[in-house]
Amino acid sequence: MTGTIADRLAAGAAPRFFGRRREVAALDALLAPSEPASLVAFVHGPGGIGKTTLLGRFVDRAAAAGVAAVVLDGRDVEPTPRGFRRAMATALGVRQVDPGTADIVRVLREHVRTVLVVDTYEVLGLLDGWLRTRFLPALPTSVVTVIAGRDRPAAAWHTAAGWTGLVAEVRLDALDEVDASAMLRHRGLDGDAARRLNAFARGHPLALELGAAVARAGADGTAVLPELLDAFLGGLPAATVTAVEAASTVRRVTEPVLRAMVGDEHAGAAFGALRALPITEVAQDGLLLHDVVRDTVGRELAMRDPDARRGYRQRAVRHYAARPAPPGGRLWQYTADLMFLIENPVVRDACFPSARPEHSVEPARAHDGPAVLAIAARHETPGGVRALTRWWDRHPETFAVARGADGAVAAFVQVVELAAAAPDVLAADPVTRPWREHLVASPPGPDDRVLLMRRWLGRDSGELRSAAVSACWLDVKRVYMELRPRLRRLYSTVVDLAELGPVFLPLGFAPVGDPVVVEGVAHQAVVLDFGPRSVDGWLAGLVEAETEAGTQAPAAGLSPRETQVLRLVAGGCSNRAIGSTLHISERTASRHVSNLLLKLGVRTRTEAARIAAERGITGG
Repeated sequence: MTGTIADRLAAGAAPRFFGRRREVAALDALLAPSEPASLVAFVHGPGGIGKTTLLGRFVDRAAAAGVAAVVLDGRDVEPTPRGFRRAMATALGVRQVDPGTADIVRVLREHVRTVLVVDTYEVLGLLDGWLRTRFLPALPTSVVTVIAGRDRPAAAWHTAAGWTGLVAEVRLDALDEVDASAMLRHRGLDGDAARRLNAFARGHPLALELGAAVARAGADGTAVLPELLDAFLGGLPAATVTAVEAASTVRRVTEPVLRAMVGDEHAGAAFGALRALPITEVAQDGLLLHDVVRDTVGRELAMRDPDARRGYRQRAVRHYAARPAPPGGRLWQYTADLMFLIENPVVRDACFPSARPEHSVEPARAHDGPAVLAIAARHETPGGVRALTRWWDRHPETFAVARGADGAVAAFVQVVELAAAAPDVLAADPVTRPWREHLVASPPGPDDRVLLMRRWLGRDSGELRSAAVSACWLDVKRVYMELRPRLRRLYSTVVDLAELGPVFLPLGFAPVGDPVVVEGVAHQAVVLDFGPRSVDGWLAGLVEAETEAGTQAPAAGLSPRETQVLRLVAGGCSNRAIGSTLHISERTASRHVSNLLLKLGVRTRTEAARIAAERGITGG
């Protein structure tokens, strides 16, 4: 009799677990006293289907079986090896500031058996290859791992040498009618009302939850999820709805962030109202809207009132930019808050992917050398192949490869820190001359770190954008995270600046020096200077640029989108380049250009560029 009444109330209010007998049995097999058949299990299913609830049930059953559990939420983990090790160490009670894998393994060996549980895995895509090839293989066999995310595991988990047969999949589908009815009874709904609701919700737990809340308020809860959400929000006070819309634009909500977005007089009450909603989760450093709710509300707000959404993003990024970056492990939360506000998928998809990647990226292995150099030979001059061969021979650890479902190398990228690059290899590579000259003319600070991205190439696309190349670009963002807050510059080189400029220039890349012509091919050096605040300052600047671009007055008679297209046409961009810049397909870009020419009453892009000049619309 040592508990409190609050403990009893919390227990009564906690969501109960319903159904999932097949899935529970599959995970229970990992807890059997004998060695389990699988060392890794992937729980996957769409948002709101109940993955986190199932993991909670599994952790409870592990505790009852005497198995230690280490639980990580991907939303709280910096997507770098260092960040993952730190999160593991914190969960295990290891006090080292920057623990190595060996330190973690040493603690795990103290437990007879352990389950490592990783939730919201879709935001840790940058770590997938490292976890599969480096970290998990180093763990003792007493550890089994359960990973939960929206997507199925990458094919390499089933096909890579050694993993075949050791990975199980547990797919979560909707609750059956019996279990859905039990859930609704626990939420205060029974009889015809429950049957009508489930006929529309079809066993989707989040839809059932929202529908029950709507029905308890006396409204019709029989609708699909977006309509349920509209009905749910429609029953809330206007100030609370405003708070939900503001919250949909940020990664997580604190009262100061909400105050910056909605104003001082409403922030306290609005934060309290958000906290009480069934669509929010209380985290250590703020409130989280359920991701399905956040995405649905955010899309609807972007369509209905883009200016309001832009205003929330502007005020949020200014709030973050005005704060000093927190030290240590909390720096990742700050960086993630900024990255979430960015819309450019070249950056944002590194941590908040809009779709499941088609390729997995991992450090190149010794036997990948022939494939890497074969791709180089397909797209480079003989001199370029010789230069890349020197880099491979001296620095194979600086290459990463993107593999398709068949495991073959579909693209590669090579990135090395300036301080680690062999001086003779650097000096022998002619395309690096503008980098070296720029470093002499504008030397970095003594504590600044500098990256060199010598080359990336896709097997089929060369240096141009493709799914495999994009996967490599995203992986480079992991290196950004590892080196902040001291990363100051990134140097690279491109051949087709006309096509790649619209992708790179909006990110802050600038040409350096004159092109270097090697065997008849011009290579243009470029540099990205992150600024004195490193990656976080760069991210804040990208958000500011995106939101300010949306507020520029359109040309007379043109929509904001048509004005954007006209500006790019005036800059000589092709339809493909326009699509890359605006994050739309080439076909959609072509349609925009055709509509623009029709509205301007001209027949050629040259005539459109002339009109742009007359209206003061600069190209680029």
